[in-house]
Amino acid sequence: MKKLTTTLLAAGSVNLKESYGFGNYNSMADILNPIITPAFAIAGVALVIYFVIGAVKFIASGGDKNAIEGGRNMIVHTIIGFLLLMMLFLIMQFIPELFGLKGFKIVQ
Repeated sequence: MKKLTTTLLAAGSVNLKESYGFGNYNSMADILNPIITPAFAIAGVALVIYFVIGAVKFIASGGDKNAIEGGRNMIVHTIIGFLLLMMLFLIMQFIPELFGLKGFKIVQ
C-alpha cells in the first residue's frame, strides 16, 4: 500500500489531454463544470417555484387546517432544500483544499 501511495504522489498531476483521449479537457473541472453549474441553476429555479406554490397554497387555504399545513410544509421543505443546496456548494468549493489539491476546482 505504501508503494502505491508513493507512486501516486510521485506521479503528480496528469494532463488528461495528453495521457488519455479526452479531447479538449485538461482537468476534471473542465468535465464537471458544464454539468454542475446548470444543475445548481435548475435546482435554484425549482426551489423558487416550489416555494411560490407552497405560499399560494398557504394563502389560498381559506382556513382549512390541512391546506395550511400542506402549504407550510412546502415552505419549510423549500427552506431546508435551499440550505442543503448552499451547503453542497460550499462543500464542493472546499473539497480540493481539504485533500490538498492545488489548482483543482470542482465548481469554477
